[in-house]
Amino acid sequence: QPPPDAILAPLVHKTAQFYQTIYRLGNKLPKRDHFGIHRLIEKRFLLMLELTITAALQNKTDKPPTLIKLRIITEVVKHLIRNMAELNIITQKMYLSLEIDLQELSKMTNGWLKYLNI
Repeated sequence: QPPPDAILAPLVHKTAQFYQTIYRLGNKLPKRDHFGIHRLIEKRFLLMLELTITAALQNKTDKPPTLIKLRIITEVVKHLIRNMAELNIITQKMYLSLEIDLQELSKMTNGWLKYLNI
């Protein structure tokens, strides 16, 4: 078990947990899907994790552009995961589970922006 992280922002924690879910999902996919759309989603999630950590460490005045970029990438990931479901790469049950987590990430990001009065 790694030591507790110094950055304990809930959004950072939730994004890291969700990345682990996406990473594990890749092992269950056929090669074509794993190296196609899943790889793109995984890369986007790593960027989301980077942005959440960056925002957690930034000054209050520097956070908004980072969080706005995070919000946009989250929406892109939502669409990519929806496409995975529409292509029957993932089950409807898996899609709904992932979508609920993505909605929570989106709400947390928007809540952070509202807190900053953006």
